[in-house]
Amino acid sequence: MTSGANQRSTVKSLAGLPLAESKTDRLAALHAALSPHLATIRTRRGQNVTLMAEGGEAAFIVRTGVLTVSVTMPGTSRQVVAILFPGDVLCSGFVPCEADATLTPASAGELWRLRWPVFAELSAKDAAVARFYHEAIDRQMACRAIHVATIGQFDCRQRVATFLLELALRTGTPSPSGGGVVFDMPLSRIDVADYLGLNADTLSRTMSRLRSSGVLIHSERNRVVVRDLRALAALSPASRALIDLHGDRAL
Repeated sequence: MTSGANQRSTVKSLAGLPLAESKTDRLAALHAALSPHLATIRTRRGQNVTLMAEGGEAAFIVRTGVLTVSVTMPGTSRQVVAILFPGDVLCSGFVPCEADATLTPASAGELWRLRWPVFAELSAKDAAVARFYHEAIDRQMACRAIHVATIGQFDCRQRVATFLLELALRTGTPSPSGGGVVFDMPLSRIDVADYLGLNADTLSRTMSRLRSSGVLIHSERNRVVVRDLRALAALSPASRALIDLHGDRAL
């Protein structure tokens, strides 16, 4: 299939599918299985969450909100390496021991934490827990692959479009005015530029051009309104992959 045909398929798939939050039931069932072992953390924007539990490795499951994972390697500056959304999983063992890692909520939400050995044991005994974990990790690895390709191969407009499209698919809701999608921007301009491997001024110029072209509507500082989601998808070579990954929230 040609790239043009792929793009038309993507645009068609975005045409009329409603937002759906199908992870809610799965997270509720997971909570029932894990609740005796869970610590619930009510997160607030900007706080630091320790990556350990009772002095050992911990597993984290995002219930609501958005978090960032930042890593500082010896002799380097801080780098945002991952964004976690509802349903995502993080284990403190995923981070290199030589790195100074930080888990930071980018918005208010709820995070579940339990000791990693307990989570591993429950996964071995409970097929539903194991399935949730493996599906989450598979999805997150696919997202990481898309992100690496984005940083390595896409130009600045394609990088920004890919980032905005993922946020729209994973956290967006229909615009109250109709005909668009709205979502909160969970990261600062500096963090977005860092995550996308861009200069902050380049990011600002790219966002301005997207607004000038009519793809985005000028809005409040921490809120983005996508006027034309299909036009935004057409700017990202990763649109088809993102829609396939996040089909349970497809627009």
